[in-house]
Amino acid sequence: MIRTCDLRETKGLSVVVAGLFIVAQLAGAGFVSLPKALGNTGWLGLPMMILFCVMVGLSATRLGFCWNILEERWPDQYSQPARQPYMEIAEKAFGKHGRAFALFCVVASQFGGTTVFIILAAELLNTLLPGLSTCVYIIIVATIITPCTWLGTPKDFWLGPMLAVVSTIAACLAIFVQTLLDAPDQHYVQFVNPTIKTFALGYGAILFAFGILLLYVPVSVAGYAVFGTYVNSNILFEVTQGPAVEAAMALQIINLLGSYVIGFNTVTQAFEDILNIPQNFGVKRIVTRTSIVWLQAIIGLAIPDFSLILNLIGGPVPFWMRVALIEIVIIGAIGGTFSTVSAIVEIVNTPFSASCFADFSGDSL
Repeated sequence: MIRTCDLRETKGLSVVVAGLFIVAQLAGAGFVSLPKALGNTGWLGLPMMILFCVMVGLSATRLGFCWNILEERWPDQYSQPARQPYMEIAEKAFGKHGRAFALFCVVASQFGGTTVFIILAAELLNTLLPGLSTCVYIIIVATIITPCTWLGTPKDFWLGPMLAVVSTIAACLAIFVQTLLDAPDQHYVQFVNPTIKTFALGYGAILFAFGILLLYVPVSVAGYAVFGTYVNSNILFEVTQGPAVEAAMALQIINLLGSYVIGFNTVTQAFEDILNIPQNFGVKRIVTRTSIVWLQAIIGLAIPDFSLILNLIGGPVPFWMRVALIEIVIIGAIGGTFSTVSAIVEIVNTPFSASCFADFSGDSL
C-alpha cells in the first residue's frame, strides 16, 4: 500500500500556479490545426480526440502515482522538487537505459513543439503586419524570445502560463464565433474520405494538440463542418478576417510566447544537466539557451511551415489498468510511427523554394 507523503515545506510551485502551467501546456497552440486534422482523418478524428484526452488523463494519474512511489521509497532523495521527474521515474523502473529513452522522448517532443511555436508566431505576425516576410519574422521572434529563456525554472516565470491560458480561451471563443458566422457563405464544402497518408498526418496533429475538450472540440467540429476537408492547416487563416480574428491572432501570439517559455525550459534543463552547467544564472546558461533558440530558428527557416513539423512530433496495477496502459503504448507507438513516416515524406518532398534560405539567397526578403 502506498501512503500519501506528508506535506513538506518546499520552494516549488503552489497548487494554483502548477495548475496554470498544466492548463497552459494542454491548451497551447494545437487547437488552430485541429480542424485540418479532422479534414485529414474525417469524422473519425472526433472520437479519437476524446479518446486521446481520456488516455492523457489516465496516463497523468499513473505518473502522479509513480511519483508517490518514489517519494515513499526514497524520501530523502525525492522530498524536494525534481528537475527531471519523468526521467527519475523511468530510471527507477528501467534503469539508465530507461532514463535515456525517456529523456530523448521528452526533449524531442518539447524541442519540436517549441519550434512550431516560433514558426506559428511568425506566420501570425506576417498576417497582422504584412510588411515583412514570415522568414524575417522568425528571426525577429527568436530575437525577442531569447532573453525570456534565460530565466531559471518555471517558478521564475509564473506570469507566462496565466497569459497563455487567458489568451487561448479568448482566441478559441473568437474563432468559434467567426466560424459560425462564415457558415452561411460556404456553399460548396467537400468532405473527402481520408487516405492512409492523410489519416496518419491528422493523427500526428491530434496527438500534438490534445488538451482541453471544452476548448478544442467546438473549434475543431465547427471548422471542419463549415470548411470541409480542405480547411487551412491554421484555422485562423481560413475564417473571414476582421477585428475579432485579428484580436484572436494577437492573443494567440501571446499564448505562443508564454507556452514557448514553459516548454523550452524542459529542454534546456535537460541539456544543462547533461553538460553540468550550474543552476544559477550565468554566462554558460545564457550561451546554452541562446544556442538552442537559434538552432530552432534555423530549423524554422529551413522548414517555415508549422504543420509539417507539427505532424512530425505528434508519443503492480489492476488488470484493467494494465490493459489500458498497454493499449496507450501500442496506439501511441503504431500511430506515432505512421505519422512520423508520413511527415518525413512530406518534408522531403517539399521543394527547396519553400525554404527561407531560398528567399535569403534571392534579391528580397
